[in-house]
Amino acid sequence: GELANIRVKTLPCRIDLIEKLSDDVIQVHLRTPPKNHIDYIPGQYIDVIGKNGFRRSYSIANAPREDGTVTLQIRKVVGGQMSHYWFHEAKVNDLLRMEGPLGTFSLRKSNVSNLILLATGTGIAPIRAILEQILKVPNLNTFANIFLYWGGRAIKDLYFDPLEMEVPIIYRPVLSRDNVWDGHKGYVQQAVLADEVDLFDSVVYACGSENMIESSFEILTKSGLSQQNFYSDAFVSSG
Repeated sequence: GELANIRVKTLPCRIDLIEKLSDDVIQVHLRTPPKNHIDYIPGQYIDVIGKNGFRRSYSIANAPREDGTVTLQIRKVVGGQMSHYWFHEAKVNDLLRMEGPLGTFSLRKSNVSNLILLATGTGIAPIRAILEQILKVPNLNTFANIFLYWGGRAIKDLYFDPLEMEVPIIYRPVLSRDNVWDGHKGYVQQAVLADEVDLFDSVVYACGSENMIESSFEILTKSGLSQQNFYSDAFVSSG
């Protein structure tokens, strides 16, 4: 219902701040014109249009703010044209354009007990926006438990601590290529099964690579999750 009132538009924006989150991830804050913001629901994404018309899609990493600031978390892509701009040319006050909001990935009302959030890499961005939404509007949290599984190859890939957001979550970081890690190893969907979460009484929101999305859907629905309770946003390479 909420998505029916969303209007997609194109507007200018300027880079307000660039932060380095890890060796290959930056966080970019975009400011919009004072009287021309985009109205969006946490979980949605925008297209950023740069010089020469290059267009790339990025999930919004924050819930709506009064000043209209939009935050993106961007991973370096070897050989990527837009990636080269972000990591080697971008500077504060650069003028860009954004189009959005786009997508239907957003928190729905549900009667189940468990909210399971799955993310790999910068797929944490829209999940972070949803958690920020829950923090700002506590009555959206109708769940007995909120589980967050965030996966990366090594500890450096988990570039912030979701527990610092002060949302009541059960956080399970998952690493696939760290031999000394004593937490969950492997993939996020496997970690859900290892924790024996009641999938019959759960809803899943997954964001990350296509492989993770497809595998999670297959594994979790075979283990009790209703297909109607699986929502996803796959990150697809422009190449």
